[in-house]
Amino acid sequence: APSGDTTQRTKKGIAKEEVTSQADQKITVSQLKAPILCTQGAETGDLIEISYVGTVVETGAVFDGSTIKINGEAVPGRGGDITIFFVLNKQPFNQFPPGWNVGMESMCIGERRRILVPPVLAYGSKGVPRRGIPPDATLQYDVTLISINGLAVPK
Repeated sequence: APSGDTTQRTKKGIAKEEVTSQADQKITVSQLKAPILCTQGAETGDLIEISYVGTVVETGAVFDGSTIKINGEAVPGRGGDITIFFVLNKQPFNQFPPGWNVGMESMCIGERRRILVPPVLAYGSKGVPRRGIPPDATLQYDVTLISINGLAVPK
């Protein structure tokens, strides 16, 4: 194979591409709403309170959320609560995808962000079918930070 060729050949001569670009391994964070005031954002170990909605990018299906209701009824998962609390970068394994925390680092009270988590930093080739996340799904989280360590007033 030529230098730089990452194509693998099978016994039948069929090419199988196994390339993952670095772009596929990056989390994309977009600010949807700027905070009114921010002198200190969320850091590892902070207890943060958020509201959020999680969707599968490829299908647009909502798979999780703290504020989603359909006909007044909460969706499965964490729905039903208006907000959730957790310690940034300290959640139990598989509670959220590994890429989840990165998008909330330095986030400020009142800020709203969209976090796109590629499959390699989400649930990979297995997905989480019981939660409506298919294999190789890119996940989108729209997150609003409500409080840091119990303080809901920006500082």
